[in-house]
Amino acid sequence: MVHVAFDIGGTFTDFVLVDPAGGRTVTHKAPSTPADPSRAVADGLPVLLDKAGIAPGAVAHLLHATTVATNAIIQRQGAKTALITTRGFRDVLILGRQKRYETYDLHLTKPAPLIPREQIFEVSERVDYEGQVLKPLDEADLAATLDRVAAGGFEAVAVAFLHAYANPAHERAVGQALARRLPGVAVSLSVDVSPKLREYERTNTTVANAFVQPLVGRYVHRLGETFAGQGIAAEFSIMQSNGGLVSPALAEAYPIRIVESGPAAGVLLAGQVGAEIGQAHVLSFDMGGTTAKLGAIDDGEPVIAPTFEIDPVRYKKGSGLPINVPAVELIEIGAGGGSIARVQDGAIRVGPESAGADPGPACYGTGGTRPTVTDANLVLGYLNPAYFNGGSMGLDRSGAEAAVRAHVAEPLGLGVAEAAWGVHLIATGN
Repeated sequence: MVHVAFDIGGTFTDFVLVDPAGGRTVTHKAPSTPADPSRAVADGLPVLLDKAGIAPGAVAHLLHATTVATNAIIQRQGAKTALITTRGFRDVLILGRQKRYETYDLHLTKPAPLIPREQIFEVSERVDYEGQVLKPLDEADLAATLDRVAAGGFEAVAVAFLHAYANPAHERAVGQALARRLPGVAVSLSVDVSPKLREYERTNTTVANAFVQPLVGRYVHRLGETFAGQGIAAEFSIMQSNGGLVSPALAEAYPIRIVESGPAAGVLLAGQVGAEIGQAHVLSFDMGGTTAKLGAIDDGEPVIAPTFEIDPVRYKKGSGLPINVPAVELIEIGAGGGSIARVQDGAIRVGPESAGADPGPACYGTGGTRPTVTDANLVLGYLNPAYFNGGSMGLDRSGAEAAVRAHVAEPLGLGVAEAAWGVHLIATGN
């Protein structure tokens, strides 16, 4: 029996097959399909199994890491989501925390909430920090609020009441009312998603969970259909942000737990390699098509943070959206192989915008015309155009040179190689 793992990134989808009995490891890499990430899996799995000479029925375990939820949050491409909260606290997502991540910046930019104020609804109820009911849940007010939510055509609803972690009764009652009034709509309760104090962090985490819940649910369902259609009846697990594994059903209910699953997997691998070479303290560097991530293994274990931030305005603590779930601690910057280079204010800038898999770098010949880090490395001779991705892809050197020339070299009066070197230095220097 063999094990198969696959990781869907913004640019490539990677597959690994491990055959313990035969002592073999077989790999395959294919371009990601951003419009439907599961399609890359459907196309790539048969190629992997054929390369390994393995029948689908011999696969015992499927392990998956993904950035689907991450990308949906960053790109604001999740479900239309409503928030129901305690009356008087409608602005909790807008206000956030009073602490500024840059004290003296007069033009400070705060992270934009996942949902606008008009999608936030209030209900009369109040519980104190000890769980004592100060004001019972107003059933008439709740019914009127649910009417407004129903009229809004929402795909998902988050419920986060003040101090619900100390007494979940009101949130549970609203959850039951939503199930009756709006069957089929995804519901996230803060007492299930993040039963911890600090209203802003708890509310944001619950909203983020609801925001990606329909998307992840459809995605996981399509993967299940893919496996069944190809005759694979293996156990299927998805990696969590903290490095643990979760079932597809739990990933659908709590997708916020898998937001950093892809990067977490890379750190765990670094720890495994460290253990095999007798090193308990290891730094992990993972550069993909869109971002570069740095993690750490301390005394043989990954460093786990109780919370993390997503989509930071700057690379500073407090500038992102807080997510109240444990995660492998990472430092992440927007520099990857697909990061787009440009000239801004008379200087070369690289990232955070990425060409991704579609249209991809100019050298892929798939419609991309803007220069990327990959194009620069091809111009400099660091990549073999005839043997990229194990020889499965050819690269267009002239296309890369044309992109670097038009967008970087000519605006700065540089030669193509000199401009490519500048792009390379900025990407690697960061």
